[in-house]
Amino acid sequence: MLLFFSIFGFIGIAVMAFLWGSGDGFGSPPLFFKVFGSFIALGFMVMGFGVPLSLLRKRKGVVELMEEMIPKPPPAQLACPNCGANLGNADVSPSGDAKCSYCKGWFNIHRRGV
Repeated sequence: MLLFFSIFGFIGIAVMAFLWGSGDGFGSPPLFFKVFGSFIALGFMVMGFGVPLSLLRKRKGVVELMEEMIPKPPPAQLACPNCGANLGNADVSPSGDAKCSYCKGWFNIHRRGV
């Protein structure tokens, strides 16, 4: 992937070298085209060398970058069946037993179908 993006940077360098390296002789592009073409070549170079450098700086693979873009669903909110209070960060045992911090009632989250 880094090689693919860097190809655009090398295309920008080639265009810039052609525009400004041809001299002022016969067949060279006018100054307006040199300046305009230089801005386009600069865009190619920024994209072609900027994306690989930013990927190398983060040191993350494509899979990790794509996982960051996908929004994660919010965690399910558990409520006490006795009083309806939100459990928040209540401790739940491995068997699913939980104690409501508001009404102090015990219940099992697996029996509720959650």
